[in-house]
Amino acid sequence: MKTYRTHLLLCGGTACHASGSEAVRDALKEELAKRKLDGEIRVVETGCNGFCAQGPVMVVQPDNIFYQKLKVEDIPELVEEHFLKGRPVERLFYREPASEETIPSLDDIPFFSRQLLRVLRNRGTLDPELIDEYIARDGYMGASKALLEMTPEEIIGEMKKSGLRGRGGAGFPTGMKWEFAGRSEGDIKYVLCNADEGDPGAFMDRS
Repeated sequence: MKTYRTHLLLCGGTACHASGSEAVRDALKEELAKRKLDGEIRVVETGCNGFCAQGPVMVVQPDNIFYQKLKVEDIPELVEEHFLKGRPVERLFYREPASEETIPSLDDIPFFSRQLLRVLRNRGTLDPELIDEYIARDGYMGASKALLEMTPEEIIGEMKKSGLRGRGGAGFPTGMKWEFAGRSEGDIKYVLCNADEGDPGAFMDRS
């Protein structure tokens, strides 16, 4: 796998896409190629970063610098100043509304610094079209263990012990649902899954 000195994590979520992230992505790739930096700097179009109101947004790694409200016309300056001269572009930083202070690091922005991410801990860092990136962050580890190492009874017991509930309004315990299905007559069982509830906006407790 090729190693890059810098990764540009450009949000490709719905809100950023509507704000022009696709055009920004194309401009970034074109400008980096023109400056012969495309072999050192990788543009990664990620899932939703979370700060939709500031889009299009981009995080520069490994420095964790957060750029917001990017436009195509910003790209030549950004590449020249930040990636060639090593001078981050302050005018594109997040600006705290009350104090007008510019904040370069994503971790120092109040919107992010007060969050404790669990379900969404990898948000805005992975290319959702590359399954290897998800697996590298322990994706499918639980499914692998359940399929290869556990009995159905152990899986149901683990689910009941976890306290996981349905994401709808009733919040019915998932382990009990599975236990009822396991006890029902018949050799073939079906699980009906509402895939829309994979959307973070549908989570009862969000992240």
